[in-house]
Amino acid sequence: YTYSGHPIGAAAANAVLDIVEKEDLPGNARDVGAFFQAQLQEKFAQLPIVGEVRGVGLMAAIEFVADRGKKKRFDPSLKVGARISKAARDRGLIVRAMPHGDILGFAPPLVTTKSEVEEIIGIAESAVRFVMDELTREGA
Repeated sequence: YTYSGHPIGAAAANAVLDIVEKEDLPGNARDVGAFFQAQLQEKFAQLPIVGEVRGVGLMAAIEFVADRGKKKRFDPSLKVGARISKAARDRGLIVRAMPHGDILGFAPPLVTTKSEVEEIIGIAESAVRFVMDELTREGA
């Protein structure tokens, strides 16, 4: 019964769909998403603690590992994903540490611009390098 008999809710939903279509948000997600994916690959794929960079469009994830060659995970007690997420948040970027493994998830809004992607990437890279340096000092 959530949607039945609710003309105001239906009108609001239709207005949102009109905006999505008028502003070509799927096209923006496609175009800016391709740029986002390329930037993620360029900045993170070769880092020694990155096992995989994956995604499509504006959704992406970076998996962090202790050993790239063997894709050996970090000891869970190190909480690498959570530490990177916090370091990013401290720098003004909200990214999600996934609950399984050390994986950082990205899901910026459909209206994200290329300049905002550059800012996201810059902050994320700073956070990853900060934690990477911490792990080195800790001997992890």
